[in-house]
Amino acid sequence: MANVNTTIVTITASKETIDFLYEKFENMNDGRYPNEGETPHIVDVFGADAELFIDKVGSKWISICDYYTNSDTEFIVNFESAWYPPSDLLKELHRQLIEIDSDTIFTARYWDESYDPIGVLKITDSGQYITAEDDSIEYDDVEYFWDDVIEPAFERLEEKLKI
Repeated sequence: MANVNTTIVTITASKETIDFLYEKFENMNDGRYPNEGETPHIVDVFGADAELFIDKVGSKWISICDYYTNSDTEFIVNFESAWYPPSDLLKELHRQLIEIDSDTIFTARYWDESYDPIGVLKITDSGQYITAEDDSIEYDDVEYFWDDVIEPAFERLEEKLKI
C-alpha cells in the first residue's frame, strides 16, 4: 500500500448546512499541527475528541486539496491523507452536520495512489461508517484507464452500498 490516499467527499444537505461548512473551510488551515496559523486547524474544527493526532483524524496526516459547492445544497471536499481515508475526522464532521440538518447525505470515494485499494464510503443517519473496497485493480496500459477501469469499479462499489 502506498502512502497517499485521496478521498473525495460529497455532502448533500440544506443550504444552512452547506453555508456553515463553506464558512468553516474558508476560515481554517491544514498546515503544521499544533496550529501555527491564525485560523483554526482542521483538526481543531472537525477532529475527533482524542489525545493523539492520528486518533483525531484517523490517519497520520491530512491536507485539504480543494473544496467547492456545486449548488446551494451540495459541498465537495478533496482530502489527501496517509494510508487511509481520514475516518475519525469524517465521522466528527458528519456528527456536526447532522446537528444542523438531520437529512445530511454523506458519501465519499477514495483511492490509494496505486489504486490498491479503491473504495466508497457512506455515513448513515445514525453515524454508522460503512465502506466497500476493491483491491483487485491492476494498472493496465488502457488508453482511458480511469474511464474504462476505475470509474466502473467505483460504480459497482456504489451499487453495493446503494449510494
